[in-house]
Amino acid sequence: MNYLFSYSGPVSFKIKRQLLRNIKSGTEAVTKSVLVQKRIRYVFDEIISNVYEYYKQHDFSNETTSIDGYLKPNQLEFVLNSTLSETDKDILKNHLDYINALDEEGLKNLYKKKLEEKDSQKATAGIGLISIRIKTSNTIEYEFKKTATANTVVLKIVLNLDNE
Repeated sequence: MNYLFSYSGPVSFKIKRQLLRNIKSGTEAVTKSVLVQKRIRYVFDEIISNVYEYYKQHDFSNETTSIDGYLKPNQLEFVLNSTLSETDKDILKNHLDYINALDEEGLKNLYKKKLEEKDSQKATAGIGLISIRIKTSNTIEYEFKKTATANTVVLKIVLNLDNE
């Protein structure tokens, strides 16, 4: 197992943009397949964008997030440690359990249903995790932790690097 990248710190728009540039150049070292490079960048973008939007909505601008990428044979494993409000913990757990239980067809139907919702804030809530499940074809492992200062969620997202 090798580190592909590691970041720990706040997530601002400027940092998000820089991380996305870094992952773009890093994907070329992982694979020559343009399709796989795009999938890696897409999943990373969804992860970091979800954290950025969540932190912006909850005024967590000073909170630290860490995201690591581990390269394994035919896999890239993202591990995210992120602050989470106590009230959102059960909502996130239920959403992850629900989408993890769905098959590919169920995920696609849920994604379409979310896009058709009239309330744009409700429609976009959770759609990133649905997209990640579709793109990776793997469940999202999670664990909640409580520290002295905050609640955190640890997400483990595994992306297969095989050419399709």
